[in-house]
Amino acid sequence: MKKNRIAIVCILSIFVLALAGNAAAYNAAFTHSCYLAETAPTINGQYTAAEWAGGASIPFGTNGVSRNAWTMSPVVYASFCIETWDTTNNAGDYWVITFDSTAAGAETPPNGGTAPQVDDFKLVVTGHDTPTVQWYKGTGTAWAPITPVGFTDPAVFQQVQSLSASPMYATPHYIWEMHIDKTNIAGLGIAAMGYNWASYIAYYDANPGGYGLQSWPPSPAVDTNPNSWGYVPYVFEAAPEGFTFGFIVMLSSIAVVASAVLLRKRNLPRIAI
Repeated sequence: MKKNRIAIVCILSIFVLALAGNAAAYNAAFTHSCYLAETAPTINGQYTAAEWAGGASIPFGTNGVSRNAWTMSPVVYASFCIETWDTTNNAGDYWVITFDSTAAGAETPPNGGTAPQVDDFKLVVTGHDTPTVQWYKGTGTAWAPITPVGFTDPAVFQQVQSLSASPMYATPHYIWEMHIDKTNIAGLGIAAMGYNWASYIAYYDANPGGYGLQSWPPSPAVDTNPNSWGYVPYVFEAAPEGFTFGFIVMLSSIAVVASAVLLRKRNLPRIAI
């Protein structure tokens, strides 16, 4: 009888979790916490471990690395860095980052949707030497280009990229950084993102035979479907020491090895993948 009750409780728990997962207005399988940094990174298109020490890194695609952090001084900045191993200069190269905001802002969770909503925003930076910087706002069915007020002020919004080496890759490659004042509502009409938001991050390498499109979350996630974007919760503390790209790769490797060992111990049949 006791076993039956335990089984029923387990089944009900799984059912509740399934409902919670379905209710989330984002892809809950992909989360990239935005940690508090003491000092805002310098937006110069170059990565150093010291200036991003308070934030966290997450790998994506073939060789992409995404970083984020937020700061309270001099203003409440949300800062981002996308690093790829692309070393070629092609006019069709571009960076994309989206924000599932809400009109209420603050701690209101992302409202998702199968199409960009009127409180969602997208930034696309195309090219390298003289890049085109374009913001978009959702209409409820698609994206519409906009020109945010005051975004020429680097204290409100700034983006820079460069062909530089980094601790991750010694060969000069493209690195993109940006920050945005999270408290500024004049430029977009509402805050670009609340405390927590959902996001889609991508880089496209247009070089023939190059890396193509790399994104977080990966396909089938797309920039036109907020429900497919990853969750970005803010954390009111710095990232744990060593929480870097290399650390994440190491953990992934350990997980793969551990899984293989467990499967072998259980004598389960091998599955071709």
